[in-house]
Amino acid sequence: MTEHHDPLRSLFQQTADFGRARADAAPAAHITERGKRSHRRRVAVAAVGTCLVLAGGSAAAAVLLPQRPAPVVPATSPSPSTPAPPVPRPPASGMPTPGRTATSPPTGATSTRPPVTPTQPPAGGATTSLP
Repeated sequence: MTEHHDPLRSLFQQTADFGRARADAAPAAHITERGKRSHRRRVAVAAVGTCLVLAGGSAAAAVLLPQRPAPVVPATSPSPSTPAPPVPRPPASGMPTPGRTATSPPTGATSTRPPVTPTQPPAGGATTSLP
């Protein structure tokens, strides 16, 4: 049996023959250059993405973290010398402490005696003498 002539099959045969004649491998330098270009693009995209993530994270942290107040300074500055020993409090009974001549009443206590004030000599320098 003879095959009848198929026009579509002959067109495919011609196209395949044309493609085989023109097909050849690309030069290695061209392939290497395309690979380097692709690598540079990937590195640039990764660097830009990293910068955006860091900038966004820093901005979010600055907004969301509480702000710290300024440190509070002491009411009085500390003295450079050694601190004085603490003054002992007088007993609540009002008894004088040994080594002290006068005491003040405890806070909130009322005194029945008026405070003692020193007397001053009379003006003019005259003094009286007792016999």
